[in-house]
Amino acid sequence: MVAYAPVVDQDDATLVFQALADPTRRRIVELLTTEESLCVNDLASRFSMTRQAVTKHLNCLCDAGIVSTRRLGRERVATLRESGMGPARRWLDRYDRFWDQRLQDLKNIVEGRGKELP
Repeated sequence: MVAYAPVVDQDDATLVFQALADPTRRRIVELLTTEESLCVNDLASRFSMTRQAVTKHLNCLCDAGIVSTRRLGRERVATLRESGMGPARRWLDRYDRFWDQRLQDLKNIVEGRGKELP
């Protein structure tokens, strides 16, 4: 049995990355990008796991803000949240800008237009 420690004082990007660290949860997200919503039974059958196991994965994704769930009759239905990946995307964007600048600096050096690195 897998036990998840309660999340305390972590930023939103950390929650997203922790949720996506698990391959099953990443696959759930992939499935939800191709289908508007899936019920727990559908997910359980695709992963050959119990409803309870799928529910634990969905709870982790919900806590991270990636997925939302709602009741539809007797079923629990999961959908991707439009802004769910936002915190991770913003965190990664900072490093994209950093590397873009570093590569531009390297290009300038190679082409003789930049200052030499120490």
